[in-house]
Order: sequence, then C-alpha cells, then structure tokens
Amino acid sequence: MGQGKKSQALQCIKRKKMYEGQVEKIGQARLNLETQQLALEQLNLNKEVVEAQREGAKTMASVTAQMGGVDAVDDTMGAIEDAQADANDIAEALGRPMAGAYDMDDSDLLAELEELESEDLESQALGVDLSELKGLDAPSVPSSKPMPSAPTGKVQTEEERELAELEASMAM
Repeated sequence: MGQGKKSQALQCIKRKKMYEGQVEKIGQARLNLETQQLALEQLNLNKEVVEAQREGAKTMASVTAQMGGVDAVDDTMGAIEDAQADANDIAEALGRPMAGAYDMDDSDLLAELEELESEDLESQALGVDLSELKGLDAPSVPSSKPMPSAPTGKVQTEEERELAELEASMAM
C-alpha cells in the first residue's frame, strides 16, 4: 500500500475512533439525563404521597378530636360496660323468686294435681251418654269378684319412697 493511502487510512481510523468516543459520550450523557428524569419523577411521586399522608394524619387527628380523644372513647366504653352490668343486675334481681312465693311442698302439689285429674275423669265419665250404646251387644260385667278399690293413701314421691325403704331397713 502506498504512503498516501496509508496516512489516509490512519486518519480514517482516528476519525472513526473519535466518532465512536463521541457516540459513547453522547450515549452516557443521554443515560444520565434519563436517570435524572426518573429520579425527578420519583421525587414528585414521593412528594404527593407525603402530602396525602399529611392530609390523612390531619383528618385522623381531627376525627379523633371530635370523638374527644382516646381517653374519652375509653370513658364511653367504660360507661357502656357499667350500664350493661347494671342492666344485667336489674334483670337478675327481677328474676329472683320473692320470699314465700314458692314455699310449697312438691308432695302437696302432686296430691292436688292427682285430685284434680281424678275429678276431671269423674266428670268426663258422668257426662257420657249411654243411650247411644243400647243397641250394642257388649259382654256383661262379672259380678263374682269384687273390683279392687283405689288406693287411699297419699302418693309418695321418689324421695319419700326411698326414705321409707331406708327406715324399714334400719328397723330390722
């Protein structure tokens, strides 16, 4: 290759290297500008977030003040709990049996119930119209054996029966 062409080729390579260096510097500058733009956008977003949080904090403080603060809410909840306890105490007091209202013996009540039931059965039996049954053939009632009589003693409760058995076993 000739001397003239060789120097032109060297200059061409130098220009190429110079252009490549410039392209690299421009690329780096562009990258720096894009990085800076993203940082600015992030700062603006952070600014809006902080402003929104400040407004939220102000609103929360205002609402808390309108409620009277944490102590006032605690006082209100305490008053509600006290009122609920009072209402429960009142309901319990009203539900207690009054003295003498239920001082009745179960055995007396059972005897009275049986008496009422037997009276009811008697009145039902006496109220039956036997004229409707005249046309029916029914067997006659045997008269040779007397019917057993109804027990006349007081009906014993389970507890009274057990007590009587215990007394009988101790008497032996």
